[in-house]
Amino acid sequence: MGEFSQAEIDLNSVPFEPDASAVVLVATGESRFFSDLLETQTFYRLKILTEAGKSQGDIRVRYYAGNTNVEEIAGVKAQVTTYENGRPIVIKLGKEDFKEVVIGNGVKEMRITFPNVQVGSILEYSYKKVDRNIEFLDGWTFPKDMPVLYSKYQITMIPPLEYKMIGQGANFFNKSEKSAANGTYSWVLRNLYSVKEEPYMKNYRDYVDRVEFQLSRYQRAATTSGAEWEDFLNTWEKLGDEMIEYYTSKGFYRTNPLEKEVFSLDLSSGTEKEKAQKAYYYIRDNFVNEGEDWIYTDQTLGQLLKSKKGAPGELILAYMGILRSLGITCDPVLIGSKGYGRSEPVAFPFLNQFDEILLLANLDGQLQFLDLSDPLAPFGYVDLDKHVKAGLLLEKNLSKLIPIQIRHNSNTVVFSSISFKEETGELIMDNTLRAFQYAGLKTARFSERLKKNGDPLTKLFQESFEETEIRNVTVDNQLAENNFFTTSFQLVVDELVNVDQLSFSPIPYSSFSKNPFTLDFRVFPVDFEYAFSETYTSNIQIPPGFEVDDYPQTETFSIKGNPVVFSYQVELLGEILKVTGKLEVKQPLVESRHYAELRLLMESVATKLSSPVILKKIVKP
Repeated sequence: MGEFSQAEIDLNSVPFEPDASAVVLVATGESRFFSDLLETQTFYRLKILTEAGKSQGDIRVRYYAGNTNVEEIAGVKAQVTTYENGRPIVIKLGKEDFKEVVIGNGVKEMRITFPNVQVGSILEYSYKKVDRNIEFLDGWTFPKDMPVLYSKYQITMIPPLEYKMIGQGANFFNKSEKSAANGTYSWVLRNLYSVKEEPYMKNYRDYVDRVEFQLSRYQRAATTSGAEWEDFLNTWEKLGDEMIEYYTSKGFYRTNPLEKEVFSLDLSSGTEKEKAQKAYYYIRDNFVNEGEDWIYTDQTLGQLLKSKKGAPGELILAYMGILRSLGITCDPVLIGSKGYGRSEPVAFPFLNQFDEILLLANLDGQLQFLDLSDPLAPFGYVDLDKHVKAGLLLEKNLSKLIPIQIRHNSNTVVFSSISFKEETGELIMDNTLRAFQYAGLKTARFSERLKKNGDPLTKLFQESFEETEIRNVTVDNQLAENNFFTTSFQLVVDELVNVDQLSFSPIPYSSFSKNPFTLDFRVFPVDFEYAFSETYTSNIQIPPGFEVDDYPQTETFSIKGNPVVFSYQVELLGEILKVTGKLEVKQPLVESRHYAELRLLMESVATKLSSPVILKKIVKP
């Protein structure tokens, strides 16, 4: 500590992220085994660049102690260096500046409060973390909530233990400086952007650069004929059987009919799909959905059916128990949901990668994924955070990773009819917005929230039309019957009496009337969640005594590879000016390297959607 390069002393902004309020100059972690413990020595050096960066002087390091000190933090050291007239003023922190805080459920925090933090201060701290759980090693996360100039992680393995390395992140695989010699492995990453929320990327944890390790096998004994090894990782089949045994002990693998006093719903008639639908809506509408979605349960099937409340994972397993009691073939599928920390499933039997449950049912010969996460979702809808690439299908002796493909057409169609009432001076736009499947479910959630809060439905559109009067908003939820949600509303622009010219956007509503991508640079991919289209059709009635003066030209925009395409067309059909547009997102995940092109495209789309049609009064000669 305390030895800085001149470049660190002189640094007052980060070249690749000039608005950063603080920066990590150096971050290092070095892990070594001592008997059955793993010790990691951690060091951080960071610099405060602006007044806002002073908040980085409060350090919090969270760890899991449990009841047996599974993890411990010791040997904490820290100091702050501030330069005055070119001379360093160093304050070394004492024990009174370090605090251990109990968070709950076995979790603790080590907190450091740096004194006299100023713009230009360099903060340094180090500590040793002792980990008694050596089955899964947390490893190292490289980026932070501020830019990082240098981050290095090193681990020295020992011969009796063999681990699988689990790496993640584009920088980790493509830009890290790797070394391996005599059982010591290291990775270095430089010049990392800060991790912060970006539009259309709510699951950024799945893309953060990091490295972890899972114990694969260990040396049980050394004999004259060689080492004897014991596998720690199961096969997929054994891992699946263990989870099946756990769920069986909770009563979810039901094979005989449920007692009427426990479950009174009559499911004796109908096809398998009809029975499954009836049971689904019974649970969705009569059970309280509360608690964290998780693969382990606190209740048995009997307890759930009596209490009529549970977490989403418990409800889907109860649903499985009901379907199995009817003789319907269905099995759980364990998945790592979006945001849980992995963009790709780990290819070996590693249970920690899974956090939630789907159900795969065979209904009248058709396989279908089922979910009970969303109290508003109709039968057959699966929460979007569970639309992942693969999951672990649990079948006795046959468990395996399977691909998950949930097909849907979650498009939106907007139809507008625009007319002008000269006698009242009102430009009236009648709009019908029909959103299908998951797009419709999103609007349904918003509408339901407004209804519960006693708010008017006009709030569905107030952010889009702050200066326009919104009238006659109605909704029609046909998601369960026809997979769409319809919203009708009227926009009115008044005080247009005795005008000689009318100017207005011919497409009143679009989700992309404003460009959502305003950042100059992007760290993570753009995730639209699923492929979709928004189609706009607007019929403009040319009022008597007016003629078309100007309108946007027909155009098509796209970027390389056509992941997103926009088309716009205008036709004059007698007294009707017809304007159509369509935005298609064909590839929902757009890599950050294409961000500049996408940003420019969406700016062009927003500009086009706001381009006006101009009608002018006919001047009689």
